[in-house]
Amino acid sequence: MITLPLVWVVSVLTTIAALALAQDMRLPLPARCFLCHFLMALAAIALLLGFRLSFDSALAARLQPLVAVMVGPLAYLGFAALSQDVVSNWRSLLVLNGVPVALAQLAILARIPVSADVFVLGVTSLYLFRMSRLLHCEADQFVHVAPNAQPILRSAIYATLVLLGLMVATDLSIVAAGLVAGEAFILTFLTGVSGIFTVLIFVAALVGTSILMRGPAGHSAKAARPTTRDGEMLAALDVLMREKQLYKDSNLTLARVARRLSVPARDVSVAINGLTGENFSRYVNGFRVRYAQKALLETDLPITEVMFDAGFVSKSSFNTEFRRMTGQTPSKFRAGQADA
Repeated sequence: MITLPLVWVVSVLTTIAALALAQDMRLPLPARCFLCHFLMALAAIALLLGFRLSFDSALAARLQPLVAVMVGPLAYLGFAALSQDVVSNWRSLLVLNGVPVALAQLAILARIPVSADVFVLGVTSLYLFRMSRLLHCEADQFVHVAPNAQPILRSAIYATLVLLGLMVATDLSIVAAGLVAGEAFILTFLTGVSGIFTVLIFVAALVGTSILMRGPAGHSAKAARPTTRDGEMLAALDVLMREKQLYKDSNLTLARVARRLSVPARDVSVAINGLTGENFSRYVNGFRVRYAQKALLETDLPITEVMFDAGFVSKSSFNTEFRRMTGQTPSKFRAGQADA
């Protein structure tokens, strides 16, 4: 009787989570792409680990480090693409972050007399550090994440950090064991670690799926109800946005707005979140998109000029926010209104 490895079951669950995440159009394309590939890389590692441990597959042992070296960069790029400062130049970031992966994979394929786990250890350690820095980002920097989904995002980052940390510890142990005890001990060690790794991949799959659960329905029942002061503060901010057109300032920050209102920045953020269900960045981008809509309809200015005049600094973030609010790209919006 053939017994299927447990890690294969987790591989299937992780694949399902990746496919579900791919269909969530509320996430920007770069984030969906990177996070789905991150989950699929975990699924592939689980699949290869099953072949390696249960069937002693030499090919699986050869392929596993090639896939493992991509996990850290994909995770980092996926979560970083949810922040405002990364989406605007994600293509260049893809190239820059792809270099260490490509070099590590070439070194592994070159069969140089160094364990492949050394290269996996180096790349994963680098991105474990880079992932940890995302925890220092303010909530408003994750412009593509709804305010009530911030705890889920933080939990997802923490879970990924634990997973990467386990990978680093495992690779470090394998390298040390290879130097001291040889290949036979490594296989025994992998058999013991596979159970822990299975649990971590399962957690990653659940966290990936939980990102889909964000939205108004997931809003915490314990959230504080908006007060009269919150309403007055938001009304004053609306006036500033409409009359002073503060949104046209591409460097506008929550702190600068708070100083204009002479109130703490946190109070402004709480008022916006409680009354609009959006974070500060999305609130400001709403004014920018509405201004852009009017300019596209009433003027013949080039779309790029409208973009800069509205306060956006990159075409990708402009298109993302415009599509989020209108369901169309700026060019299709203008063309559609012209044909109407």
